[in-house]
Amino acid sequence: MTITIDYLKNHPDLVEEISRHFYQEWGYLFHDRSLKDFKDSIVERLNYDKIPLALVAVDKGRFIGTICLKEYDMDTRKELSPWLAGLYMKDEYRNIGIGKLLIENISNEALKININELYLFTPSAKDYYKKLGWSTVIQEDYRGINVVIMKKRLR
Repeated sequence: MTITIDYLKNHPDLVEEISRHFYQEWGYLFHDRSLKDFKDSIVERLNYDKIPLALVAVDKGRFIGTICLKEYDMDTRKELSPWLAGLYMKDEYRNIGIGKLLIENISNEALKININELYLFTPSAKDYYKKLGWSTVIQEDYRGINVVIMKKRLR
């Protein structure tokens, strides 16, 4: 396995695939959004040095995962910003450390653009993020799902 972390902007051919994965993974949270809406959101992340910004993990050119920085990720919590969002790994690449690698890389990208603190929300991965140094801000209902909002100081 040869994992490379790179800007999504350098891999625009992956937008369609990522959009499908996001729609399958998180569509239940956004009943009002279509696959095209998900794609439009991914296209906005084709940047190098400003938010929104996405990174991808590829193995010999094949997509295996992604992560991004967004101004906000919960439309009900716009006062919290910016957000780590969209951490996604294909099933066969989960639980081998690539997610952690993506988080480290996107955190470094955040620091490059003078972001010192990030937020995220998760319906199910609180313990995972806690192990990586994230702390709970609040637990609440979001779009009918119980989620935890977390934050991390980067420096």
